[in-house]
Amino acid sequence: MAAPNESNLPYRARQTPLRLADISLINVVLLPFRFAGAIGLFCYALTLAFSHVVLLKVAPVCADRYFFACCQRSSYVFLRVLGFEVVVDGLKHQRYDALSHHRYVVVANHVAVYDPWALMAALGPLAFVARRSLFEFPVVGAVLRALDAVAVDRRRRGDAGGARDAIAGRLRGADTPKWPLLVFPEGATTNGRGVIQFKTGAFAPLAPVLPVALRYACASGFDASYTDNQMSAGAVLAHFLRVLLERGKRVTVTVLPAAAPGDGATAADFAVAARAAILGALPDGADWADWDNARLRREWYGEDAAKVD
Repeated sequence: MAAPNESNLPYRARQTPLRLADISLINVVLLPFRFAGAIGLFCYALTLAFSHVVLLKVAPVCADRYFFACCQRSSYVFLRVLGFEVVVDGLKHQRYDALSHHRYVVVANHVAVYDPWALMAALGPLAFVARRSLFEFPVVGAVLRALDAVAVDRRRRGDAGGARDAIAGRLRGADTPKWPLLVFPEGATTNGRGVIQFKTGAFAPLAPVLPVALRYACASGFDASYTDNQMSAGAVLAHFLRVLLERGKRVTVTVLPAAAPGDGATAADFAVAARAAILGALPDGADWADWDNARLRREWYGEDAAKVD
C-alpha cells in the first residue's frame, strides 16, 4: 500500500490542467443538456420520495417495488447523464438483503457528491445518515424525514449526538426498515486514494454491515473527488462543469462480502475490520490510519472547523 506523503494527502485533490485533448466535442455540445438533465433528475428524485409516501397510502402493496425500481434506475440514469460509466463488482446484494430484512448498514468510503447515486444505482434505495443542517432546507429536509434519515451534527467530536441510538433503534426496532441504512464512517470526503479512520457509530449496534468500496477514474487523470479544491460556490460549480466536460469517466462500485462482528468484538474492532476490507479493495490504497475526521476538518477549515457543519 502507498505510504502517505505531501503529494498524497487525504484532503488534497490531484490538480490536472484542463486540456482540449481531454474534452470530446460531444461533451461540449451536450454540456447544457447534461446540466439541465442533472437538475431535472435531481428534482425527479425529490418528487419520487414524496410520491412514494402518497402511494403507500393508496397502493401499499406495490409502493415499495415501484420506489425501488424507479430509485435504482433513476440513480443509474443520473450518473450516465453526467457522463459516468457505472461498473458494479462483487456480491449480489439482493441475496443478502432477503435474509437480513434491511437490518444492516451499508458502509462505504466517501469520495464525491455522486457517491449516494452510485451506491443506489448498484444496491437500490438507501436511507441516509445526513448532516443536521440539511434538514433545515424545506424540500430536502422533508425528503430526508420521509426516508427516516438520521441527523448528525458533524461539529461535535466523536460520534455525533444521538446517532448511535438512532442507528441502533432502526436496526433493532419492532418495525422492519424499508431500506438499508447508508453510513460513510469516515465522516468526510477524501480524495479516494486511501481510507482514513472510521467512526464507530455505525458499528456500535454490532449489527451486520455490507462494506462497499467506491473509486472514480477519468481518462485525463482529473480528480473527481470533493476535497479542499472546492471551498466556495464558484469552485463547486467550476468543478461540476469540469466533471461534465471530462471524457472517459468511470465510477466503480465494489460490493464486498457482508460482515458480522466476531465473538467478543467491540464496535472499534468491527470498524477496523470493515475499514480493512474496503481499503483492500482499493488498488494501491493508502492507509491513512493516523487521520481522523477531526484532523481532516482542521486541515479543511482551520480555526473555523468547529463552526462548520
